[in-house]
Amino acid sequence: MKSMPLQCGRMAAVAREYCTLIDEVQEAGWMQRLDKLLPRLHVAVTALSAPTGVGQACLSYDDEQRCELFLSLSALLQADRQLGQACAQMPVGPQRRQQLCERMADNLTDMYFDLKYGLKLLELDPQRAADNWQYSFYTHWGKHLLDAECWLRAVESGSEPVPLPAWRWPSVGGGPLPNPA
Repeated sequence: MKSMPLQCGRMAAVAREYCTLIDEVQEAGWMQRLDKLLPRLHVAVTALSAPTGVGQACLSYDDEQRCELFLSLSALLQADRQLGQACAQMPVGPQRRQQLCERMADNLTDMYFDLKYGLKLLELDPQRAADNWQYSFYTHWGKHLLDAECWLRAVESGSEPVPLPAWRWPSVGGGPLPNPA
């Protein structure tokens, strides 16, 4: 493996921690760990040096794996006792609570696969991994990260998480980025 810049190493460590947390999601207290991890992930990706332009979003998920992880996370979120108590304070019905859990599961799933892809690239070329994480953050999983952070704050306060407005990510590295889907 090539040498790794300090910020890339920090990003890799947080990405590994996130993927491990999602892989071992059955552990008690995983939501509290996630709550502390998401801001660290946000800082790590934005601290990466300017991209060289070789990053690209990983859009070729294994649909079966993605669906399996999404369903697992959705079921886990809906069955979480502590989360259920917090959601009971929200002025929403059971069907809406299910939709909110599915939204969070979608956020966590998409972030997982983009971060995992970067970890695979890391073994070959750390700069390419850093570029990919940053590019895919600004074009895809960054909105999922922000939504997950807002979701956790809203649930903590007993209010319904509101959808984030559509926006265009800022230009990174001089070139315009496409609108995220």
